[in-house]
Amino acid sequence: KTYEGPKFEIAALVKTADVELGKRLFTVRNGCVHCHGENLAGKSVMDNPAMGNIKGANITPFNLSSWSDEEIARAIRYGIHKSGRSLHFMPSFDFAGLSLGDMAALVAYLRSVAPVEEPSQENSFGPLAKVLSALGKMPVMFPAAVIDLERGFGEKPPEGATREFGQYLANSCVGCHGEELRGGKIPGGDPSWPEAMNIRFGANPQWTEALFKNTVKTGVSPTTKQPLRPPMPVAQLAQLNETETKAFWIYLSSLK
Repeated sequence: KTYEGPKFEIAALVKTADVELGKRLFTVRNGCVHCHGENLAGKSVMDNPAMGNIKGANITPFNLSSWSDEEIARAIRYGIHKSGRSLHFMPSFDFAGLSLGDMAALVAYLRSVAPVEEPSQENSFGPLAKVLSALGKMPVMFPAAVIDLERGFGEKPPEGATREFGQYLANSCVGCHGEELRGGKIPGGDPSWPEAMNIRFGANPQWTEALFKNTVKTGVSPTTKQPLRPPMPVAQLAQLNETETKAFWIYLSSLK
C-alpha cells in the first residue's frame, strides 16, 4: 500500500537552515542516533528471535542524495518512504510536533554529513513482531498506516526555560512514554526493555527539580541506584543544556 502525506515546501528553508541546530535535534533532542548511529549509517536496534533483527537505515548522503528535501522530511514526519510505501520501524510519532523550521534544520544536517558507503541492512521481523503488528499493538512497524496524515507541522515556541518550550521538547518522548506521558509497556518494543516510566512528575511529590537534573546528567535511577536501561537514551539526555533541562522540568512537573 502507498501513502501520500500533505503537500509542503521545505527546500528554501533547508538552504538557510541552522545546521548546528539540526545536529542538536539529531544527536540530543530527538535521539536519532539511537537507531541510526553516530555516523548515521545505521545500527542494531534489537536482535532476538521473537522480535527479529531490526537495524536503523543508512541516512547519509550515500543513500539520500537522490531524495528531495520534501521526501526526506516526509519520511521523518509521516513515515512515508520515497516510493510511497510506509517505512518500517520508524518512530514518526516522535516528530509529530516538530516545526517546519526545525525539520528544515534536521534535513540540512543530514545533507551536511559525510557519506558512508554502506547499504542499509534489510530488517527481518520475528513471529511476535508480526502478531503485534497484526493486532495493532506495534504502530512503529508501519507508521504511515496509523499516523495522522492530515496533521501538519507543529508550532515552535521561543527557546527558553518555559513550560511551552518544555512541552515542545517532550513531543519526542511520546513514542515510549505515550501521548499522555504516563509510561507503561513500550508499543512494539523489545520484550527485554523495561516499561517506560510515568513522567508526569506533578503527580509524584518525591521528584524534585534537583533529583530530575541529577538523573538527567548521571543516567542513574534514583530509586534503583542503577543506570537507566535501554532504550532510554542516557548519553543524549546527559547532553541536554541548562535551558532544555529546566524547560523539561517545568513542563513535566506541571502534569498531575
